[in-house]
Amino acid sequence: MNKFLILFKKEIQSLINVQTIVPLVLIFALFSLLGNVLGGIMNDDEIFIEEAVSGELGTAAPVVVSRNSVVGFIDNDNSEYSNIIKDELEAMNILALPNSNDPETAMRELEDYDFHGEKIGVGSLIVINQGFENSLKNGNHTAVDVYSSLDSFSLTSVMAGVGGHAAAAMINGIISQRLLIDAEISENIYFLTSPVYPVEHTYLNNTTEKINAGLVLNYVSSQITFIPIIIFLIILMASQMLAMSMVNEKADKTLETLMTVPISRMSVLLAKILSSAVYAAVYAVVYIFALRNFNESMSAGGSFPEDLLPALESFGISFDAATFAVIGVQLFLSVLCGLAIALIIGMMVDDIKTLNSYIMPLMVLIMIPYFLTMFLDVNTLPFIGRLGLYAIPFTHTFTAAMNLFTQNYALLIGGLVYQAVFVAVMLTIAVKIFNSDKLFTLGQILLKKPKQQKKGAG
Repeated sequence: MNKFLILFKKEIQSLINVQTIVPLVLIFALFSLLGNVLGGIMNDDEIFIEEAVSGELGTAAPVVVSRNSVVGFIDNDNSEYSNIIKDELEAMNILALPNSNDPETAMRELEDYDFHGEKIGVGSLIVINQGFENSLKNGNHTAVDVYSSLDSFSLTSVMAGVGGHAAAAMINGIISQRLLIDAEISENIYFLTSPVYPVEHTYLNNTTEKINAGLVLNYVSSQITFIPIIIFLIILMASQMLAMSMVNEKADKTLETLMTVPISRMSVLLAKILSSAVYAAVYAVVYIFALRNFNESMSAGGSFPEDLLPALESFGISFDAATFAVIGVQLFLSVLCGLAIALIIGMMVDDIKTLNSYIMPLMVLIMIPYFLTMFLDVNTLPFIGRLGLYAIPFTHTFTAAMNLFTQNYALLIGGLVYQAVFVAVMLTIAVKIFNSDKLFTLGQILLKKPKQQKKGAG
């Protein structure tokens, strides 16, 4: 039994060590960070409005309103019915009144609207057209225009237009109650219960088109859904392969042998970098053509209306060669960033077991922007959060398609420049290590315990 316990203890110690615990800690920290970010966004959705009405104790009772429930309102009819709707929205503390009666101009105003002393972005607008009341009194189903603003294509954008749809449904209920009061038994009950219907409009990139915002979101999301997944897998595969190749050559002593042949170290390093770059370029090209075929198949499937693609072109969204070229260049640069870091890591370690613990921080750096960009728009984060996230070079590739389609060209170009500079800096460090004796001694130095290093220094 004692021998079994000794053997069991030995196996436990081989499984539970620093190399296995560090990844678990990093994954726990990653998901905690993701939860805190999403939780903070949900909490920031609430707006506290100080009401003049006092409670039982004589103190003002604040009203909590969701940002997504606030809706803009334009009354071009100025009738009894339209004023009833306006009063109901105001009583619910969700009314935003732009100065302009032009919907497109009003949507621009609502992007930075002063709502009870707080600047918010109102993503929905209801427009009551002239003749609204007369049409209803004549027994006609009457339209109200619903405008929804899109500023990104993340999961949180789905909630942006909720206020407009909810307000349209509420308007239908208000008018229905009003008509039922004065109705006669012989009147059409279907009209009395559903007198109002919404006409959908989408506002994107300072342009308005008569199309459903959810349809635009679904189409664009279907085209770019696999972009983060492919980027994630390519960077991980390429980085791990290069690091493992370097470590295996050091472990097998083939790297030392290679250094004795009549060829410069720079040529050896350049060959490794160029071969990895070609590997990354091949993956990027294959990915671009695969994604393009996927997009063409989706477009030809007939699952989307014919007027969607012209509306997308009006918004400046197109899946042409230029779009895929931009995404491909950013993918290529991201892979080069991963390869440069992996190359340095491969020089720092001498065995595969140590490599796994050193490569984990690189995986975390890839996973953080991968998960965050799936759930939210990075540009909605506080300045510190945006700065920290954009400092990770891989973030710019995950957000490339979104910045391109929302015409954030400054972020797009800045990301390309930052990634190029990052690659240059990492490769400069790699060259210095590769041209020095640290190429063979750095791993042993890092593995030494502090006491051993101090003793050696003495």
